[in-house]
Amino acid sequence: MSGTERPTVFVSSDYRYVCDTCEPLKDAIARDRVKWVGFKRGQYPGCTFESEELAGLRLLAYWDAQGKQDWGLNYHRNEGLEIGYVENGSAEFSSARKSGKFETLTPEFVAVTKPWQEHTVGNPHLDACKMYFLIIDFGIRRPNQEWKWPPWILLSEGDRREFADYMSRTERTVFHSTPEIKDVFAKIGKILSSENMFDISKLSVLINRMVLELLQIFRGEALDETHTEPSENVVRLFIEQLPTYCAKEWTLELMAEDCGLKPSRFAYYCRKIANSTPKELLNSARLERAKEMIRNLTDTPITDIAMNCGFASSQYFATKFKDAFEISPKDFRTRCRAED
Repeated sequence: MSGTERPTVFVSSDYRYVCDTCEPLKDAIARDRVKWVGFKRGQYPGCTFESEELAGLRLLAYWDAQGKQDWGLNYHRNEGLEIGYVENGSAEFSSARKSGKFETLTPEFVAVTKPWQEHTVGNPHLDACKMYFLIIDFGIRRPNQEWKWPPWILLSEGDRREFADYMSRTERTVFHSTPEIKDVFAKIGKILSSENMFDISKLSVLINRMVLELLQIFRGEALDETHTEPSENVVRLFIEQLPTYCAKEWTLELMAEDCGLKPSRFAYYCRKIANSTPKELLNSARLERAKEMIRNLTDTPITDIAMNCGFASSQYFATKFKDAFEISPKDFRTRCRAED
C-alpha cells in the first residue's frame, strides 16, 4: 500500500466517519514518549508492510509505554477487526462512550473490536503498559455484511461462519484471556523485535492459533485465568500506597522485604503489574507527589518539597521533573499560581 492511501470511509444511516489515523500515538512517538514497533498497511504508524502475503493484515505492532503518559487514544474506529492485548502493566479501555464505563485491560484480558465499534485507550491518558495491536480487514464495515476471509486464515467454513456470526451479534469487546493467547502474543513480540527477516510463515501460524483460540473463548470453552497470586496482590497494594510513603529511603531490597519477597521476584511483579522497574515506580511516585505539593503548598520552597519527597538534591529533582512533565518545577508553580 502506498503512503498516500486514504483512510477507509465508513457510512451509517445518519453520519459518515473515517478510520483512525492514530495522530496522538504518532505525536507521542515523535516526542519519544513511547516506543512503537511494528508493521502496517495504510495510515497507521510503523514500517510499511510491502509484501502481498498475509493479505488483509493491516497492523501488527506493539507500544511500550514506560511510565504514565500525557496522551491517550480518543474514541475511534478501525478498518478491520482489532485485537488488543496488554502484556505488561494495564490500560484503561472503553467501548461505551454513552455510559462512560471503562474496563482495565491487564494480561488477564483481551479486547476485540469490530470496525463499527468506537473505542478508546486511556482515561484520558495512558498508563504504563506494553500493549499489542493486531488488525485484520475482513471487508466488513457493518454487522450485516458478509465476511471475506483472507485465504491464509485456515478455519473451516463452519468455524468461519460461527466466528463471524458471534462477532456480528455481540456488543461485548473485552474477554478473559487464556495461556494460548498470552503465548501467541509473546511469540509475536519476539518476531517484531527481532532484527532478522520478517517471518511470514511463523506469523501466519501464530495468527491462526489466535483466531482459533478466540473462537474457543467465544464458545465459552476456555478456562477462566483471572485469578492472581497472593504475592502479586501484595506488590500491587504496595505500588498503590507508594506515593504516600515515597519519602522513605527505599532500596530494592527494602521494598522487596516490605512485601516479603526476594528482590528478583519483587522486580518481576513490578514489571508485570506496571511495566516498570522498582526504581522507575519509586521515582514516578515521588515526582507525582512533588507535583501535587507544588500545586497545593504555594509558600513551601521547592527545595523543601524535593527533600520531603525523597530526592537527594534539588538539581536532580529539577532535572527529573522537567523530563517527566516537560516543564521546570519553578515554571509549573508559576503556572499554577496564574490559574488560581
